[in-house]
This record gives sequence, C-alpha cells and structure tokens, in this order.
Amino acid sequence: MKKYYQQKKIWITGASSGIGKAMAEELATFSARLVISGRRSGVLEKLALELVQKGATEVRVLAFDLESELERQKAAEQVEEFWQYPDIVILSGGLSQRSLVADTQMNVYRRLMEVDYLANVQLSKFFLQQWLQADGQVVVISSLVGKIQTPYRSGYAAAKHALHGFYESLRAEHPKLKINIICPGFIHTQVSVNALTGDNSALGIMDEAQRKGMPAAEFASKALRAIQGNKSVALIGGKEVLAVYLFRFLPKIFRRIISKAKVR
Repeated sequence: MKKYYQQKKIWITGASSGIGKAMAEELATFSARLVISGRRSGVLEKLALELVQKGATEVRVLAFDLESELERQKAAEQVEEFWQYPDIVILSGGLSQRSLVADTQMNVYRRLMEVDYLANVQLSKFFLQQWLQADGQVVVISSLVGKIQTPYRSGYAAAKHALHGFYESLRAEHPKLKINIICPGFIHTQVSVNALTGDNSALGIMDEAQRKGMPAAEFASKALRAIQGNKSVALIGGKEVLAVYLFRFLPKIFRRIISKAKVR
C-alpha cells in the first residue's frame, strides 16, 4: 500500500480520534502528506507531532467545526491554499445517535443531517472540478446503518442513507471519479460516548457492542486497502456485516430480528 499513498496529499476530517485518527496514523507510515482536521486544535497539534515521527512527510493542522457551513467553507479554502486540491479527502468526521424517535427533539435531527450529510456534500462539491481534471478521490466514512436501519439510530440512519443517495448519484454523473463509501460496523472508538441523545446531550458512556468492536487500527488497514483498490462500497466489521445481506435477501426476517437486537 505504501507506494499508492506515498506523497499523496490527503485531507482527513474527524482526525482527532477514532477512525479518522487511526487512518491518519496508518497513512503516516506510508509517507503521506496530511492535513488533519477536527475541533480540538490542541489534540490535533499533539497528533501532528506523532504523525511526523511515524513517517508523514508533511502534516498541517486545520481545526474547525464541521457543524458550521461558514467554517467548512473557510477550511476548504485553506486546503486549496495549501495544495490547490487534495489528492484524497477522507470524510471521517461525524456524530452518532442513541435515542428513540419518540424521545428525540427536532434539533437533534437537524444537527445529524448538518454534520453527517450536508458537511460531506459541501466539502466534496468544493473540490469537484479539480478532481474531475486531476484523478481525485473522495472517501466517505458512512456506516452499516447507511445500508440498514436499527432502533436508536433514526436520525443517524437517515443521514447515512442520504450520503449513499448523494454519492451514488455523483458516481452516476461522473463514473470516472473515484468514490469510496466505507461502511464500518462496530468499531472500538468513542462514537457512542459522543453520540447525541434525544435532548441533544451526549450519551457519555460506551456501548457494549462498541467496546467489543473491531480495533480502529484494524479497521483503518482494511479501509485503506479498499480505498487503494477503489472499491465502490466496502462493508467492514464483524458478524454484524451479515445484517446487510440478511436485509437484502430476507427483509422480513431482518426486520423481526432487528427490532429485538441489542444495539446500545
């Protein structure tokens, strides 16, 4: 993989923790050039030093709030100033959810759509024309919930389903553009700790399924192989991946099982 990523200009959102951080760490060992983004500049600055030690040939820190349309625009403009355009954008930043529909306020749904859907659309559109002329690649970190549905994830599932609709439409319009939709299952990260509850507050605890999930470093390695192979959609996780196939081929059985599944 090193040859594919070596010296590639790669912008990663959501890089301060979890999947985004793990992918940045793996890419650093391949001598990639990186812009790492998240909200916590101090955490990113510390990570940048570690990435240089791991072998990254360039690391720039670009902290911004993914929820803000204005900050997203300014961040994209800064990346354009750095590099003109990134060879690869890995859109890893996002929010999850842990609340039932009846208990969820509308502002939670708006936040989830803003961060998990509209932010990705805006950042992809910014570089679209450059990518079409320069063999660019956009990587979207979706979720298995972008392919199926579960309790406690109504807004999250809606945003991830929207991502699939947008990027598949983009692929249909520009079939030569490299678009990789990566769908994690349960990965051992802080995603459930930071997940929104019905009143817009963070859950604050780690789900058991998340705690037992695939290590983020293992996920990153598998995801980067899928990206190198330009895989259109990659499902990465444990046995939960089988739920996608169950829903596809035996939807009635899937619906009966998922209503009783322990997903938090």
